[in-house]
Amino acid sequence: MGRKRRPTAAGAVVLQGQGEDAQVLVIHRPRYDDWSLPKGKLEPDEDAQVAAVREVEEETGLKVRLRVPLGRAEYIAKGAPKSVLWWVGTVVGGRIHPPVTTTKTNGKSNGKGKNGDVEVDRVEWWTPKQAAAKLSYTDDREMVERALATVPGHTVLLVRHAKAVQRKHWSGKDWKRPLSQRGRRQARRLAKLLEAYGVTQPITSSSTRCVQTLQPFAERTGLELVTMDELSEEVFEDDPGVSKRAMVDLLNQAHTQPGAPMAICGHRPLLPMMRGLLGLGDKPMLVGETLVVHHDDQGNQVAVERIPSAF
Repeated sequence: MGRKRRPTAAGAVVLQGQGEDAQVLVIHRPRYDDWSLPKGKLEPDEDAQVAAVREVEEETGLKVRLRVPLGRAEYIAKGAPKSVLWWVGTVVGGRIHPPVTTTKTNGKSNGKGKNGDVEVDRVEWWTPKQAAAKLSYTDDREMVERALATVPGHTVLLVRHAKAVQRKHWSGKDWKRPLSQRGRRQARRLAKLLEAYGVTQPITSSSTRCVQTLQPFAERTGLELVTMDELSEEVFEDDPGVSKRAMVDLLNQAHTQPGAPMAICGHRPLLPMMRGLLGLGDKPMLVGETLVVHHDDQGNQVAVERIPSAF
């Protein structure tokens, strides 16, 4: 089977409440006179996860974080294949704003209609029954059904540090080896990705290359990085048990705080141990790569997303 094409759009099924109290966020677009879920096109060089969060905020005014992935919807529009990636979304801020009008950026249309058109004129919370009956598209109704079947749990993001200066080109102590220019670029892009998942616990090895990998995220969000010597190569080489116990403690902490997604940045020698404790396979991680591991409320793994760096 060939590699799936890059998605053209991304969106989120935004939920609030559970069980009989559950509600789904929907939008009305007067241009099409339809009721649908918030979604939109990816910008050039943008991760789908970041696009999903951005589009929800642009169309509704609500800031969300992503939870479990719901899969891909594919269809034909105006004779061209379209592909949309979906996630469950949880509101973390913002407020529903007045109707959204189409604007131009740098003199160019954003592609959603003529300049000044009303893109979204109504944003509402519907019950699952309303969504099943009134959403205009089959794909949207299917995604809502999938989202309602998910069980909220905790999320852990395992990050391999971005590209560092090569050892042969560094004369100082290895733990002080910094990121390369490419690595700094990877770290800046990673910051938006971690924010899309609502990471509130950024944790890293105390080595410079790991700290610098998460530093742009910390600066973007105002969160404080937690640095741990126990996750460094030096401590792991001296006593692997120390590093393993530290990782176990972190995963237990993540499980007890489902509303606080955790990102852990580590090194190649430790990654097999880290992946093993997360119940992942043996496939090596590339520099700047992130594995997003989703769990249910019992701690069972329900989904894993592999997100390689674009650079």
